Amino acid sequence: MNQFGMQMPGGRARRAAGVDVYTGLLFLAVAALILATAVLWMQGSKIGPKGSPFAVHEGGKIDLKDPPRR
Repeated sequence: MNQFGMQMPGGRARRAAGVDVYTGLLFLAVAALILATAVLWMQGSKIGPKGSPFAVHEGGKIDLKDPPRR
C-alpha cells in the first residue's frame, strides 16, 4: 500500500509535546499574578476596617491602625 502513498495508522511514532517558550512565559505570568494577589491581600488587610481586605470604610471616615510618623 505504501507505493500508492497510503500509510498505516499508527505507523509513525509521534513526538510528545514539550514545554516551549510560551508555556514558560504563561507559568511565569501566573506566578506573578499569584504573588501580586498575595501582596495586595496583605496590604488590604493592613488598611481595611477590622483587618478585612474586602470591607469598605464608611464615607468620610477613614481610620488607619498606625498613622505614618513624622
